[in-house]
Amino acid sequence: MVHPSRYDILDKLGEGAMGAVFRARDRMLGRVVALKMLGEESTSDDHHKRFVREAEAIGRLDHPNIVKVYDLGEVEGKPYMAMELLEGEDLRALIEQHMDVPISERVRVLEEVALGIAYAHAKGVIHRDVKPANVMVNLGGQVKILDFGLARVAAQGTITRKGVILGTPDYMCPEQAQGRPVDPRSDIFSAGSVFYEALTFQKPFLGKTLHSVLYQIISESPIPILTLNPEIPARLAAIVHRMLQKDPDRRYQAMDEVATDLREIRRALRRSRGRSAAAPVGATTEEARNRMREHLSRGRSLAEGSKPLSAIGELQHALAYDPDAGEPGELLWRTWRRLKGAHEEDADPALAGRIADLLHRAAPGAPEAEARKALAELALLAPDDPRFAELVRSRAERRA
Repeated sequence: MVHPSRYDILDKLGEGAMGAVFRARDRMLGRVVALKMLGEESTSDDHHKRFVREAEAIGRLDHPNIVKVYDLGEVEGKPYMAMELLEGEDLRALIEQHMDVPISERVRVLEEVALGIAYAHAKGVIHRDVKPANVMVNLGGQVKILDFGLARVAAQGTITRKGVILGTPDYMCPEQAQGRPVDPRSDIFSAGSVFYEALTFQKPFLGKTLHSVLYQIISESPIPILTLNPEIPARLAAIVHRMLQKDPDRRYQAMDEVATDLREIRRALRRSRGRSAAAPVGATTEEARNRMREHLSRGRSLAEGSKPLSAIGELQHALAYDPDAGEPGELLWRTWRRLKGAHEEDADPALAGRIADLLHRAAPGAPEAEARKALAELALLAPDDPRFAELVRSRAERRA
């Protein structure tokens, strides 16, 4: 494959139907980037148009929650993009792992998705393929929205052909599924489908075939979030169900409205340490910021001293004092992910299966006697597992 002469290819990061992404070093600026290139076999006009469309769309966007493009160009008729190199996991992987982070941090991830999409809309760009695989969460917990290959830019043509549906069916809005024109509210529906799955770990539309999925999207309502996960705050569930309204006029009309409502819930959850999504927000005083910094300092020391669970407690206290503080939020995310990684490295498949079964038996709503027995066994098998700690905490709060 021919590549731009200013880049040294280091290795391949991935490959898809249209081309490949490489880790490359920009010799001019001395930084390592992700170099996305259209493949030699991608000779179709649609592939070329889609790649160029992504370059046009993402090239006009500059936002903390959208992947940054450093360079656009073409070599021997093949377009390329040099983008920031991201380390982390996409939302698809995190959902499959059941995102074992506090609910306030899940809400923060959703809020950042909403902020990134809202910014794109303000610049006249509709994504049209919002899905978990297109949302990267870096090692510090920051969201980066990817893949604007299907984006429609205001005042420009589209690559949609009559009778052809473009996008990922599971997260498609009803109007897109019917081949009708899309607008920013279409991204709101798709994001609602992603948010639904991030909160319930189940897709909102579960048809076994393409046609059954499309039928459900057009005609059926998803199972209520609180039926699948009664621990989710009702205010949060209401936001997602409003995003999933079939009629675009009944959805949120702008993504920044979604971000605002999620921000209020995230602040309330952080202030109450996960107990309430309706807690009064109030202004953060200088005294509160000082207390935040004290807990942050202790949390950092505990994290560095290999006491992750104690560190998490201190960091949650820090965020309770200042729910908009960035540093304790980032450290909290890193600590939770590092703790999970340690459990994965030490995992025995049989033991992991037993722990998963016990966690299910001790889950909210389980018979009390069975839950007590399961918790007692968990205390012996997995005393440091954050899921066990969260179960104990939630039981104590329900009794308080």
